[in-house]
Amino acid sequence: MKSGPDGAFRVDFSIHSLGSGSSGNSTLVQAGDTKILLDAGVPVSKLQKRLSRFRVSIRDLDAVFLTHEHDDHSHAVWSLSKRHGIPIIANPGTLHALWTQLPVPTARLLDTGACLALKDLAIESFPVSHDAAEPVGYNIYYRDRKASFVTDTGIAGREIPRRIEGSRLVVVEANHDTERLISGPYPVFLKTRILSEVGHLSNESAADLILEHVGGSVRPTTIWLAHLSMTNNSPRIARRYVQYRLSQADCAHVTLDVIPRDSAGLTWHAR
Repeated sequence: MKSGPDGAFRVDFSIHSLGSGSSGNSTLVQAGDTKILLDAGVPVSKLQKRLSRFRVSIRDLDAVFLTHEHDDHSHAVWSLSKRHGIPIIANPGTLHALWTQLPVPTARLLDTGACLALKDLAIESFPVSHDAAEPVGYNIYYRDRKASFVTDTGIAGREIPRRIEGSRLVVVEANHDTERLISGPYPVFLKTRILSEVGHLSNESAADLILEHVGGSVRPTTIWLAHLSMTNNSPRIARRYVQYRLSQADCAHVTLDVIPRDSAGLTWHAR
């Protein structure tokens, strides 16, 4: 912890979005002397530029934790591993899927549902429902603070709300507006995939999950909407819909924002 100008102690735990969407997903997590990425779907050159906004270099990273093997989450993994020696941490299914494409020299296993202590952080994975080899979400713990990441899942089910209980920050997928997707230009097979239980959460499903998480609580909570479709959604549509649902449920203690698609954007600090 550090003391602020007002003499109050502040928790040295921050999370920074580096991009979210089909063009690349990555998040920087800092706590104490520890710096990790959740996913590395952004090309290395762009990744370094976005990290520099927070005075972080690629060589400062302790590890990359992968949610799954799809390219928009793993694009930079080989370069980070081979050229910079950064450990790539994922479950057996994800690592096997990566190895069938390109060997990752510095891979480390973290079984789904397991928790790994890495310097100042504890990182715990949990299963989600997506058409990948072994997709997961993550809980990040630092002291008594918790942040959760739920992207690329077709359903929330009963398990995910239980897993993210107590989180001060929840990054949750709001991929599409259902009516816009159905009436939009995507081919039928792709619409069917996105709407399936191994596809992506809609704005409505994201709102349902958020309300289950924050309902009945008065603890200040931050929600970031992530992985918005450029074609089937927009920041305005997603935010307006979820904010309406929060207002209807009288959730004034919730701060809502949308992660920018192609740039470093949002920052959350534990308080």
